Amino acid sequence: MPRIQRLHTLLPEGKLPVKVLGRVLDSVRNEEEGLVVRPSVGVDVGIVKSSGKFLVSSSDPITGASRKIGWYAVNVSANDVATSGVMPSFLTVVSLFPKGTSSQQIFSLTKEISDSASELGISIVGGHTEVTSEIKKPLIVVTCFGTGDTFVTSANAHAGDAILMTKTAGIEGTSIIANLSTLSRKVRKESVIQRAKKLVESISILKEARIGYATGVVHAMHDATEGGVIGAVVEMSIASRLGFRLQTDLIPLDPSTETICGALAIDPLRLVSSGTLLLACSENDSQQVIQAIEKAGIKCTKIGNFVSDEKERMLISKQKDGSKKIERLVDLSVQDELWTVLRKYS
Repeated sequence: MPRIQRLHTLLPEGKLPVKVLGRVLDSVRNEEEGLVVRPSVGVDVGIVKSSGKFLVSSSDPITGASRKIGWYAVNVSANDVATSGVMPSFLTVVSLFPKGTSSQQIFSLTKEISDSASELGISIVGGHTEVTSEIKKPLIVVTCFGTGDTFVTSANAHAGDAILMTKTAGIEGTSIIANLSTLSRKVRKESVIQRAKKLVESISILKEARIGYATGVVHAMHDATEGGVIGAVVEMSIASRLGFRLQTDLIPLDPSTETICGALAIDPLRLVSSGTLLLACSENDSQQVIQAIEKAGIKCTKIGNFVSDEKERMLISKQKDGSKKIERLVDLSVQDELWTVLRKYS
C-alpha cells in the first residue's frame, strides 16, 4: 500500500523529483546499439553514434518565461548540446498556441525563433505548429542537434575535480522576474529592474563551452538551468556518482540578482540560471581553464570540488566571524525559486 500511495503523490511544479525521474527513466527501453549516452538523471543530452560521428541532441520546453520565449527556447536547448563540447547546428521546434491566437502572433514568435537560431549559426530543419484549446499560453519545445568526433557529459566528473562556474548565479530567473509587472511593489529602483532585464543577453553559454572544451582538460560540463547553481551541481554529482563540497560564499551574483532575490526573500543559488556554465576539471588544470575563459571576457570562478563519497554533498559558507556554516543536502530534488515567485507575483 505505501508504494502505491507514493506513485500517486501529486507532484510540485518544475522538474520531476530525482526519485520519480529515476523511476520514469528506468521504464524506458533502449535497444539500439548505436545509442552511446542513454537517458539518465542529471544528463541533459542523448548521444548516438552514426557514420563515425557522434550525434548529440537535447530538448527543452519554455514554461516559466512570458516574454522573449522564442529566444529562451532556442538558447536553452542549444546550451544543453554545447555542454557536450559539440556545437549545435540544427533544431526542430514544436509551437503550441492557445485558442484565439492570431496569425500575426504566430508569425512574430516564429521570426523570433528563427532570428535567435540564426544568431547562433543554427538552421531550423522542421517541427510542428498548432493552435489548441488545451493550453492557456504559448508552449514552445525546441530540440537541438549537433555532430562531433568527441564529447563529454555531466556524468564524466572525477573525484577531486574542481567545480568551476561562468558568469553569475540566477541569470535566467532574474531576467524573467524583472519582467513581472508586479515586481515594482518590491523593488522600487527602476535601474535595478532594467539591469536585470538585460541579463537575458547573457543566456548563451556556447562561447565558454567551446573555449573550455578546447583546452582538452575539461572532464564534464553542465548548464545551470532549473534548480540553479545548486541544482546543477547536484545533478552533476548524481550523474557522476560523486559527492561535492560547494563553497556557496564564493558563488558570484550580479547586483540586480542580489537586490531582487533579497527583496523577494528567495535563494539566488536555487534560481534557474541558464547562462551559467559549470565545468569540472582536475585541480591542477583549473587555472588553465579559468584563464582561457576569462581571456574571452567571461567571468569564471572556482566554487568547490567533487569528492568520492556520494553521501558527502555539502554546502559550505564562511561566516562574518570566520567560522564555517555547513549544510548537508539530503533531499536531492532542488525546487526552483522561480515557481514560488510566479505563484505569488504573476
